[in-house]
Amino acid sequence: MTSQSGRIAVFSDMHFMAWQQTLTPVEWVPDLERALQDAARQSPDIFVCNGDLTNGKDRDYDLAMSAIRRHCGRPKHYFTMGNHEYYGFYEDADFSDDLAQQRFLHHTGMPNIHFEVRRFGLSLVFLSTDGYRPDWKDAGVLHPATLHWLEQRLLNAPPGPVLVWFHQPVNDTVADSTNTCMQSDELRSIFSKRPGVLFLSGHTHCRMDRKDQLVYQDGTLFVGGGCAFGDTPQSRWLDIGRNSIVLRIRDHRDERWLDDWTRTVRFHGGLWSID
Repeated sequence: MTSQSGRIAVFSDMHFMAWQQTLTPVEWVPDLERALQDAARQSPDIFVCNGDLTNGKDRDYDLAMSAIRRHCGRPKHYFTMGNHEYYGFYEDADFSDDLAQQRFLHHTGMPNIHFEVRRFGLSLVFLSTDGYRPDWKDAGVLHPATLHWLEQRLLNAPPGPVLVWFHQPVNDTVADSTNTCMQSDELRSIFSKRPGVLFLSGHTHCRMDRKDQLVYQDGTLFVGGGCAFGDTPQSRWLDIGRNSIVLRIRDHRDERWLDDWTRTVRFHGGLWSID
């Protein structure tokens, strides 16, 4: 299925924030730092934060990137934008989607807000929501040009699985995915043309150790994300093998794997199977 093996740590909804007046980190930042320390001890090859890394302010990015480099600096880092990366709307008089995206790119070093990399013999596609408006109610939005770009990336990907990251779930897939993505129909249509998509989301803050966080629909495997702080601080891990992908959940409060929720998935003959 793949030509190489490796380990991917997937976080989302870290919400690094600092208070405007004092630059003091908000109260859950120490929990995030402990989660990063625990993650680093598991030796990932790739670290992903799939949206809502920050609240979109320069001070938030400074805090987030310093913590990640300090505690989990060895693996390669990849980031996507969620709705909260656009929350400069609530503080900056000159806010625009372009400004939010420029800040994201400047601080994270990503090549674009949408990009593809090839690792482990697979195509890894990273999507960001293209904008934010309060009346969209935090739903993800993808412009027509982005959807066209995605379709081309999937059609040109090497045979086998394609891993796609986007902060908001496709509607009516994983837990609490009601009206979470405005272009859900378009995404389903694109995925139907390219069997083997494994779509990873975040946004909902739902714990991952529940059955409706791994959903197989119409040839696409949807994997829900959680939150790195709060009552159930968790991250999703993908152990890439030559014939399988092992999906694991890391509990950062107790620093243990939730073995009862480990699943092995395989893609063969145009279909996913789940052990």
